[in-house]
Amino acid sequence: MMLMPMTAADFQAFAARSVAGYARDIARTYGLSEALAVESASADFNDLLAEGLDTEGHWFYCLCIDEGVEVGSLWVGVVEDPPLPARLFIYDLEIHQAFRRQGLSRQALSAVEAWAIERGIRRLELNVFADNHGARRLYETSGMAVCEITMGKDL
Repeated sequence: MMLMPMTAADFQAFAARSVAGYARDIARTYGLSEALAVESASADFNDLLAEGLDTEGHWFYCLCIDEGVEVGSLWVGVVEDPPLPARLFIYDLEIHQAFRRQGLSRQALSAVEAWAIERGIRRLELNVFADNHGARRLYETSGMAVCEITMGKDL
């Protein structure tokens, strides 16, 4: 798995997919209308990425195999919150639909781990929605463990 830096055009397409996917997740999880979910997801995205593709501390990659065949996308950022150790946070990891169920997510996670280790980062974190059982299984079998749980109840 190769991590190829996104171009400006790649980033525009990624941003649209990322916001739409996040909006679907929060609409489903929190019972928001599609419009409100898109508004919330867009606000979160823009707050984190004030400078878009050039936002310091954030990296964006096209995930590629073989001779540059793009199979997905990746957004990572370094989080520094002393006294906690610096950690690499996976904001978005997506394998395109046509390439799913082929072990590519696991390969992408291995590439992310190598990327972090090369930069002296020894902790990897991410958030996953509770109903995303496939992703949770992938992360657990890749050695990740729950370190926080946010619980909620509709009233």
